[in-house]
Amino acid sequence: MKRLLRLLLLIGPLGAMAGAGNSQATPSPNLSGRWSGSFDVVQPDGSVQPDSALFLLKQDGRNLTGTAGQSETHQSPIANGEVAGSHAHFDVIVNPQLTVHVDLAIDADHLHGAATGMPAPPGAKVVVNVKRWPEGTPAPPATHASDTLFATVSALDTKLFDAYNSCDLATLNSMVDDNLEFYHDKTGLTVGKQPFLDAIKSNICGKTQRTLVPGSLEVYPLKDYGAVEIGVHRFHHPGHPEEGVGEAKFVTLWHYKDGAWKISRAISFDHENVKP
Repeated sequence: MKRLLRLLLLIGPLGAMAGAGNSQATPSPNLSGRWSGSFDVVQPDGSVQPDSALFLLKQDGRNLTGTAGQSETHQSPIANGEVAGSHAHFDVIVNPQLTVHVDLAIDADHLHGAATGMPAPPGAKVVVNVKRWPEGTPAPPATHASDTLFATVSALDTKLFDAYNSCDLATLNSMVDDNLEFYHDKTGLTVGKQPFLDAIKSNICGKTQRTLVPGSLEVYPLKDYGAVEIGVHRFHHPGHPEEGVGEAKFVTLWHYKDGAWKISRAISFDHENVKP
């Protein structure tokens, strides 16, 4: 019994020491050196304005100093830099009127996070993504933020024409600007939301189905406005194969305002029948 007690007393301190050793966090790498990558502005509409980043850092304990900018010839001093565990932060003194705060997560030779304090539209964010760039080696490839504008507009197109095909006038009403201008090479110009909805109800509902030609969709950002969508679509007439399949090119302007997307201008042109 005494031998068992002595054994337990011996194991207790050793177990505590082992547990304490296992609980210690892996120290973060020293951040001194060059870091190269991306400094991207992600707009509220999902489009990305890509830019480059180069950090020249020096770490002494928790203190972080150095410079930051777009390139070696465009650098600004760093202030209030600190490394705390798996995170680092610092201020970039761009000029007396502008200070940018950078907050980064440390992942071995990869720093990623965000920057605040830059002039940007409401809802925009700045994404920072840099990798260690050792002296005498090529710059690491920059990883830019994912541009979600194409996916956003593609989803809007699907939603719009699902409503078009099913005569869902309520959804169409919510996606069209009150002052819509719709240009058609066969019927001319239609102005206003209500005439557009009336035309859909009279001429499309139960008569026509629209499909997007795969691979034809293009999407481009429009600064401080929204996006332009370009593509080719086809029109089928269920139950009336004798009418054939029509095809046309289209251009749609999507206006992003107050967190919502609406069509403000649309052009449908070059209508022709698809050859069998």
